Amino acid sequence: MELTVLVDNNTHAGNCLISEHGLSFFIEEYDLKLLFDCGSSDAFIKNAYKMDIDLSLVTHIVLSHSHIDHIGGFLRLQSLYQKFKYVGIDFNSKDVIAHPDVFKQSESNILDNESYHLSKEEMDKFFNLILTTKPMAITPKLMYLGEIPVPDVVKMDYAPDETALAYKSEDGLVIISGCSHSGLENIIEHAKYVTGVNRVNTIIGGLYLINRSEEEINKLGEYLRDQSVQRIFPCHCTDLEAKIILSKYVKIEDVSTGQKYTWE
Repeated sequence: MELTVLVDNNTHAGNCLISEHGLSFFIEEYDLKLLFDCGSSDAFIKNAYKMDIDLSLVTHIVLSHSHIDHIGGFLRLQSLYQKFKYVGIDFNSKDVIAHPDVFKQSESNILDNESYHLSKEEMDKFFNLILTTKPMAITPKLMYLGEIPVPDVVKMDYAPDETALAYKSEDGLVIISGCSHSGLENIIEHAKYVTGVNRVNTIIGGLYLINRSEEEINKLGEYLRDQSVQRIFPCHCTDLEAKIILSKYVKIEDVSTGQKYTWE
């Protein structure tokens, strides 16, 4: 499996790619070409073009949750596919896999989800919607985790429509997270249950560690150390202080827009 960071909060100097407060990954595994989240804007589309990634070839789209920094660009993607259709570029319908509440309007996040501008009729022209709370296999090795069980909801920014991905590599699970609003520990335990794999090798994505107490971060670090997690690629909603604290417990690696990572 190869994962390319289409957009993240950070970018390396000199690569001429756009960074923003958002997240979007492009994942390839044999014939699978999967878009995980769409960032806040059309930045992921512009970056894909600069990196010679053809978004017309995308086979699947997974939306981690309904916050604008992950789904804001979905409307731009739909517009892109409209333009492809207008100029005669042929492409297949894309499977969109997400929690049923991702497109649900609510008072709590009405200003945080531009996808409300999309009608189901418009989405049906380009996307095959698979809205489910249940885990499902996308490939024999890549799992959509469905709704994440959370025993005790205590976080103000808990997102009940959040999901994640787990890839069964030769060295253990690779967990791909959008924001970890559900708690990274809960996501890991659910991934182990869904896949039947107890060994966690790598975590990449947002960890939702911004302005969190040192005590909370140390507790998470101890959990990750006890799980023998080998590598963590924290990005997006993870601040520098959290990375420094976690580095006492597990190997922290840099993430920025345009980087590529591979797992066997």
